[in-house]
Amino acid sequence: MRARADRLSLDDGGPPAPLRPAAGRPEYAVRFERRTEPRYIPVLFYLYLAVVVPFVIWRTTIVNWHVWFGPLSLAADLFAAMMFIIFLGFARYLYGPAHRPADISGGIVDCLVPTHTEPVSVIEPTVIAARRVRGIRNVLVLANFERPDVRAMAERLGVSYQARNSNEDGKAGNLNSGLIYTDADFILTLDADHMALPEFLERTLGYFDDPTVAFVQTPQSFYNTGSLLYRRAHGKAGEWSESNIFYRCVQPAKNGRNASFYVGTSAVLRRAALDDVGGFATGTVTEDIHTSLRLHAKGWRSVFVSEPLAFGLEAQSLREFYAQRRRWAVGSLTLLFRRADSPLRVRGLTAGQRLSYLESMMAHLGGVQRLIHFLLPAVVIFSLTSPVNIPIGLYGLAFVVYFVASFGMVAIYSRGTYHFLHSDAYSLANLVAQVSALTGLLRTERRFKSARKDAHHAERTVVKPILWILGLTSAAGVADGGYQIAAGNHSWLVIMATAWGTVNSVWMWWVLGYLEVYERRRDTTGLDGLAAPDRYRLIMERFGSGRAPAIADPPLTTGSQRPTTGSQRPTTTIALPLEEK
Repeated sequence: MRARADRLSLDDGGPPAPLRPAAGRPEYAVRFERRTEPRYIPVLFYLYLAVVVPFVIWRTTIVNWHVWFGPLSLAADLFAAMMFIIFLGFARYLYGPAHRPADISGGIVDCLVPTHTEPVSVIEPTVIAARRVRGIRNVLVLANFERPDVRAMAERLGVSYQARNSNEDGKAGNLNSGLIYTDADFILTLDADHMALPEFLERTLGYFDDPTVAFVQTPQSFYNTGSLLYRRAHGKAGEWSESNIFYRCVQPAKNGRNASFYVGTSAVLRRAALDDVGGFATGTVTEDIHTSLRLHAKGWRSVFVSEPLAFGLEAQSLREFYAQRRRWAVGSLTLLFRRADSPLRVRGLTAGQRLSYLESMMAHLGGVQRLIHFLLPAVVIFSLTSPVNIPIGLYGLAFVVYFVASFGMVAIYSRGTYHFLHSDAYSLANLVAQVSALTGLLRTERRFKSARKDAHHAERTVVKPILWILGLTSAAGVADGGYQIAAGNHSWLVIMATAWGTVNSVWMWWVLGYLEVYERRRDTTGLDGLAAPDRYRLIMERFGSGRAPAIADPPLTTGSQRPTTGSQRPTTTIALPLEEK
C-alpha cells in the first residue's frame, strides 16, 4: 500500500510528511485469522450455486408477460437470488484480527461524544464511562446548539463542552467541529448513550501499530435487552437481536476483504486518516458508511474486533425503529445513486470492497422485494392468474427447492444469528422504512435526526396501521384461498398461493402480536430512576471484565489550549488522569 500522510496541524500549510510506524517499534501489519470451522462450510456454497444458478436462468424464461405482476415477481426473485448469493459468498469465511497487545501510552487519544437532543440523564453515564477508559486524555462533549444543562453537566464532570450553534451536516458536522479542538493522534467516538468499558483502548489501540489502519470498529451493543428488537431464543430472554447477524457474521466476513466499516460509535479512528479524507463525510445522513468508503478508496485499512466494548440503548419503540432504519436506508441509497463517491463510480476500491459496499447499500432495496413477495400470494388468489407461463405445480416444486436451499444456507452461514421466525418477521417490519426511503433516489436528504433514547413503548406511528393493513390483506388472501379449496377448487395455483400466503401471514402476525404485547409493558430499561454513577456502575458490573471503577470525580485540571484560526473561539480542554483510583 502506498504511504499515507501524517496529519497536519490546523495552521500548517506545508506538504504532508510520509506516514511511518511509531519510532522504536518494529514494522507491523494487522494479520487476520480465519475462524476454524468444519471444512464442508465453504463447500456448501458451491453446491448452493449448482442449485440456484440453473433456477435463476430458468426463471427468466417462464415469465407471464401478460399480467402486470409477472415481471414484478421476476424482478423480486432475481433480486433475492442475487442478494443471497453475494451474502453467502462473503460469509463462507469469517475473519478476526490476531490479537495485538496495546501500549496505551504510545499515542494521545481523545474521546468525542456528539449530542443532539438526548437528555442529560442519558449523556452523563456516557461521559462518566468515557473518563474512565484507560488511556483517554480528554473527553469532549459536542452539541449542535447551546444547552445549558449539558454544559453544566460537563463542567461538573470536568470535561470539555463545545456547542457549534448549527445543525449543518448533522452528526458529521458535529464531529468535524469537535476535531477543531483536539490534536490527539486517535479519536474514540461514542454516541451519547454508549458507555465504554475501561479496557476499550487496551483491546483496540494495538492494531494501530500498523500505520495503514484507519479505524478499529467494535460491535454496537446494547444493554436494554428488553427492547422491541430483542426476542427470546435458545431458551433465554433477550438472546436474539435483530442486529446480531451484522456484528457476528457480516462484519467479520468483511474483515477478509478489508471492507468492515465504521458504524458511527464504539470505534477508534486515526486522526491522520480522517484528515486525509477531509474529516467525517458529509452530504448524506449516514456519515459512518460514507466515511468508511472514502477511507477505503484512499487505500486505508479497517479492523473489526468482535468483542463488545461499549453498550448503549437500542430503539425502544416501533416509531424509533422506523426512523432509524429509514435514515440508514435513505443515506445508503443516496450515497449509492446520487453521490460522486458512490461505490458504483469511486476509484481506489478493490473488487471485493466494491462488491461489499454495493451489497450493504443494495440491501436497503430489499423492502421493495419483500413487499412484492408478501402481496403476491393474495394477488394470485384474488385474480386466479399465475405469474409464470408453465404449470404452476412444476414451478412450485422448483421454487420450494430454491426456498429451502436459500434459507437453509442462510441459517448455516449466519452461525446461529438467524432465526426463522424472528429474522423474517422483523425484515417485514423493516420494509415500510425501506420502501419509504426510496425518496433517497430522487433527492438528497441532509437533515439528521438522532434517535430518541427516552421513547415510550407505545408511541403513535403510521407504521403500525400500515403493517396491520398488510397483515389483513395477506390474511384475506389466505382466507379466500382456504374457502376456494373447501369449495372444491383444488388447483395447484390456489393451493400453492394459499400455502405461501400462510407463511407470510405467520411472519407478519408474529411481529404484530409481539408488538401488541410489548406496547402494553411498562416503559423501563431496568435502570430507570438511577443516578448516572449508579447506572454506570451497574452496566460495568454486568458487562465489564472486572469490578467497576470508583465513581469519585477527580479534580479539574487545565490542559493545553488549542490553537485557533479565524473565527474559532479558544477553548480550554481538560486533561484527565489516565486511571482513577
